[in-house]
Amino acid sequence: MWTSTGQFCLPGITRKAVINLCNEYNIPIFQKDFSIIDVHLADEAFVTGTFAGIIPVVEIDGQAISSGKRGNLTFRLQGLYSEKLARLYPEKDKE
Repeated sequence: MWTSTGQFCLPGITRKAVINLCNEYNIPIFQKDFSIIDVHLADEAFVTGTFAGIIPVVEIDGQAISSGKRGNLTFRLQGLYSEKLARLYPEKDKE
């Protein structure tokens, strides 16, 4: 997985959580700056955000990414992220 060094993106909490998950689950991750051409050639892509978590990107500039579907790594990271949130913030018993 590639992510920007932080120069061209916000170094947010969700991004940091995904980086930590990659390290925890031995998913190779490289922090490097890349061009839009690299993005167009990507096998898959996603963005992160505080409210939405991990969001698959299926099209960029009208060009399909990952055959227009969520990729396997994105699917895996979404699951790991959801599991992590559930462990960190378990629902309280309703009274």
